[in-house]
Amino acid sequence: MSTRSTYPTISLRDGTNMPGTAFGIGTAWFGSECVEVLKTALKEGYTSYDLAEAYKNSGSFGKALKETSTDPKSLFITTKLGANGMKDPKKGIDAELQAIGADYCNLLLLHWPTDFGKDGFPSMEEAWEGMIEVKASGKAKSIGVSNFRVKDLQKLVNMKKELPAVNQIEFHPFVYEESEELVQFCDKHDIRIAAYGPTCPITKFSGGPFDKALSDVTDAVSSRQGSKVEPSQVLLKLASQRGALVVTTSGKDWRMREQLASGGIPSLTAEEIETLTKAATPTRRHFMKHMSDKDTEY
Repeated sequence: MSTRSTYPTISLRDGTNMPGTAFGIGTAWFGSECVEVLKTALKEGYTSYDLAEAYKNSGSFGKALKETSTDPKSLFITTKLGANGMKDPKKGIDAELQAIGADYCNLLLLHWPTDFGKDGFPSMEEAWEGMIEVKASGKAKSIGVSNFRVKDLQKLVNMKKELPAVNQIEFHPFVYEESEELVQFCDKHDIRIAAYGPTCPITKFSGGPFDKALSDVTDAVSSRQGSKVEPSQVLLKLASQRGALVVTTSGKDWRMREQLASGGIPSLTAEEIETLTKAATPTRRHFMKHMSDKDTEY
């Protein structure tokens, strides 16, 4: 399937090539049928899709594929195992694949670490062993995690087995400083960061000093391009420049086109990146507040 994405493909640690941007069907469509939105995303040229058991709408993706006669093998499909699937990844992936109507997914993630060790849940290490077995079965081409802190990833490193290919986290200027240790750890172990919520400064935190900084940087980038650039495009480009795979979403076709085109806008300068990072204070996190807790064991 052809794509309009201007983001480069990124090679994961296991050799898998992953598109640099993905369409997320997460919290914006939580528990809702979103078939028409997904059909629009397919039409507009998104070839990478980010799903999860917890979102309760993987079936919508399966319906969209059927109604557009799209072969799932022509796409890069990421899904995540949540409260049920993490109890037994080998069973969890089967339920997701049945909902999607696919033989395998390209990337399978453990959605969060906070349930491990609770009644009915395996340890983190046991769950990761199950993920390795899922990959060996061919039902997931690559495996990774989401919302894992350094403390959590270190447990997987200590197993001395296959490491996650990806750690998907909330990633935008308001968490860059707090996330630096995690980013450095992932870089050291060749674990790719995937950024969800990259436009939170606009959608969740608007109304502060950051707004002016973003406006000024957007004007400068627009000037270099010679045409209008949107603030959301700047934030998506920024996440990519920091080495992240970008996960975003929209219900509007024109916004989808903007998102896919944002990888091709002029790069931000070091000074512009510093301006945005300094203006994004104090730390503000919209999702998964445990990421700011460096002590609790899971």
